[in-house]
Amino acid sequence: MKNLRDNITQVLKEHPAIEFRFCRVGQYEAVLDSIAERFLSRGRYDLSRIWLWEAFDQITESYVPADVFAEWRKRLHPEESYWFLASDEDGKYWVAEGTGSAIPEILRETPPFEYYIIDRKMSWILCENHHGTLFLAQPRFQGSAVPIA
Repeated sequence: MKNLRDNITQVLKEHPAIEFRFCRVGQYEAVLDSIAERFLSRGRYDLSRIWLWEAFDQITESYVPADVFAEWRKRLHPEESYWFLASDEDGKYWVAEGTGSAIPEILRETPPFEYYIIDRKMSWILCENHHGTLFLAQPRFQGSAVPIA
């Protein structure tokens, strides 16, 4: 049985020009820890949740867009790099990085799943949950963010 990572990997094999890659183990942990500390009410402890959006500390927007891909065209710069969390149904998070043009391509080519997009400065996180609702959240503290390379 294929998992979410397998589905995304298959898309990358079929479309090798897509600028998207999964993080290495050490980088994966650092990115996930930073996201948890910046955006979740109880930091790393909330990573045990299946739906991270339920633990966002400061939601600033939430709505159901008529066209989620139109939203991404408005919000994501095509050449800029973003962190991407793909949420498997069992609570496993796959951490990747991709450009603003690559992420919508991955989403178009895979079965629907819950995901998160985070700017590299970690100044915002966007989520589309399994109900089709978009959530935008800001960091839970305003200290200087340390972008992860």
